[in-house]
Amino acid sequence: MSRRRYSISDHTNFLIWQESHPSSNNQPPSQTTSNCLDEFPIEFHMRRVVKVENYIGYHPLPLVSYEQTFHDTKSVRLPKNQVMLHDNDGTLLMSSLLRDLDIPARNHGPVLQKIATVAASAGRSRMPIVVNLLRTVKHVIKVDRIDDLEFSFHEDDVADDMIVLDSMETYEPKLIPATKSSIQALEKVRFQQGLMNSVQECTICMEGFQTGLEVTRMPCSHVYHEGCIVKWLKTSHFCPLCRYPMPHDC
Repeated sequence: MSRRRYSISDHTNFLIWQESHPSSNNQPPSQTTSNCLDEFPIEFHMRRVVKVENYIGYHPLPLVSYEQTFHDTKSVRLPKNQVMLHDNDGTLLMSSLLRDLDIPARNHGPVLQKIATVAASAGRSRMPIVVNLLRTVKHVIKVDRIDDLEFSFHEDDVADDMIVLDSMETYEPKLIPATKSSIQALEKVRFQQGLMNSVQECTICMEGFQTGLEVTRMPCSHVYHEGCIVKWLKTSHFCPLCRYPMPHDC
């Protein structure tokens, strides 16, 4: 029975600082009133990179891989006591803001503490505090046979990453097959033990070759069952083992 195996890695990196000079697009608030001194402008810049890799069997390289980047920004003005986390209400408000920006809960504490530290060292300056975050989510999907490979996600597949899956629902990877003529032109040879680059099995279906069996040879010299490699090349124009590129239409 074929199996589909998933793994997800999720990492968030962040940098937080206070601007020292106003930019052309962002003028600092006036510092002549007590109201302005009691507030901090904060700019959140969030970038989320979703990477997907699909593998067949034990191939060291994915059949197809792709990624998509999402951007989100938010500018807020918050009272000093909330930014510096002087009370529980401030912590709750800031945590809610981080959740809205799709920042994992495990990162809320470090991010909030860093914002509070920057605010504490700001003195009377009310230049914007910039929160720059990069979240990288990598999905690895492994199946036993090419027939079991899917090139889309559903929420039931990976329940632990609902937000990313929702973002990917409308995204379809661009699959580039080999040309029909190049597939038809592939060489047919008889398998001989020890003479086929030490390959003893078809790495698409994982079944061993028998001496004298007719196999299909790629221009890179790797051999496969005819049915296996034809089906593969109708999906991807790369050799499964070495990524040798077959002719294809752009």
